[in-house]
Amino acid sequence: MHRQKAMKTLIVGASGAIGRAVSLAFREDELILHANEGHERLRHLIDEENLSAELFPCDLTDRGAVESWVQEMPNVDRIVYVAGHALHGLVVDQAIDELDRLYEIHVRAMIRLIQSVVAKKPYDHQLDIVIVSSIWGEVGAAAEVFYSTVKAAQLGFVKAFAREVGPFNVRINAVTPGWIDTPMNDTVEESKESVMNDIPLGRLGTVEDVAKTIRFLCSPEASYMTGTILRIDGGWQ
Repeated sequence: MHRQKAMKTLIVGASGAIGRAVSLAFREDELILHANEGHERLRHLIDEENLSAELFPCDLTDRGAVESWVQEMPNVDRIVYVAGHALHGLVVDQAIDELDRLYEIHVRAMIRLIQSVVAKKPYDHQLDIVIVSSIWGEVGAAAEVFYSTVKAAQLGFVKAFAREVGPFNVRINAVTPGWIDTPMNDTVEESKESVMNDIPLGRLGTVEDVAKTIRFLCSPEASYMTGTILRIDGGWQ
């Protein structure tokens, strides 16, 4: 009896809270884990959870590094793009360089990676892609306008690219988490209480909520879904 070959899954931005949960959700796969920083956290995760994984670091703001990175990327079965960070502040107070930095990580590096992987894959090889965007990419947020802008760009790419590559055995979908209980969203407890009062399900989302949805989108049960945006916000927005 032949053992089924493990799927190979690339997780970009694996060192963050959601990236860690996604890594565990795909623990049966051969994992390629990307991080710019947080390598020690990932090494500890690999050892602690006995994952079959290799580290594949890259500074996504460095175009030359990204170009070398994508050229060295092996064929994969799945890509989960979690990389990115938020930026708070009024537009009139923001340096335009901050928008450039967000764009490089959330949009340009994402597209360059996908472009390279799709171009190299065999025609009959199935590739599933999930982009972790944000609820603010759909509805927008004051004081997070730059962040909302690049997250909206991700969603536009997903919807358009799905139409282009569907015939070539590529599916691409996105999730838009709302208020997920992660260090990036840590604020004073009063703010969390206020948000929870506005969420119909009465709680903040967990990283596992996001990871399980991503796992579903990469499963055979979601084989007829592409170009889809799934909101994970407990009914908040």
